[in-house]
Amino acid sequence: MSTKTIKTEVNQFSRILDTFPEIRYLGDPVLRAKTSEVSLKEGTEIGKKLGDTLINYRKLVGYGRGLAAPQIGLSRSVFVTYVNDEVQTYINPRIIKFSDEKNLYRELCLSCVMMWADVKRYASIVMQWTDSKGQLQEQEATGTLARLWQHEEAHLRGIPNLDRAEPGTMEFALSDPLQEKLRLV
Repeated sequence: MSTKTIKTEVNQFSRILDTFPEIRYLGDPVLRAKTSEVSLKEGTEIGKKLGDTLINYRKLVGYGRGLAAPQIGLSRSVFVTYVNDEVQTYINPRIIKFSDEKNLYRELCLSCVMMWADVKRYASIVMQWTDSKGQLQEQEATGTLARLWQHEEAHLRGIPNLDRAEPGTMEFALSDPLQEKLRLV
């Protein structure tokens, strides 16, 4: 890894810090706290703020698929995802079923800045949540969607991805995160 590459990443992080002062980073206690459930009104308001932040983050850096309330300093049970060019809000989500199979993926997190690591997660899950229209949803997810939901839901339990890193895999994220692929365990 070259010094020039690291400097480029540090400069990008400096732009992120200036543009998104609301984003919290590892070391902030809110990222280690279990969140509280929210009303539909509060969840929808938080979801809107999270969605706007995620869209603007993506415009600046070109990636980012999810953001949880603790990542903007709110210890509340809400997260959003950006999938298929659409923001989806998940209010008071709960994972209710896990597959036996697991996979590995080198995960990046907006709150872990320039560090990523291999994280083992379930290959498929079933999650329940309330959507922004007040409807209770239940859906099975596989592949990268299952992983995204697990990553964001773990934030609501105070568990950042680097806490679940496979030994010896934590490193500077110096290649394109959009090129990462799921690997079977």
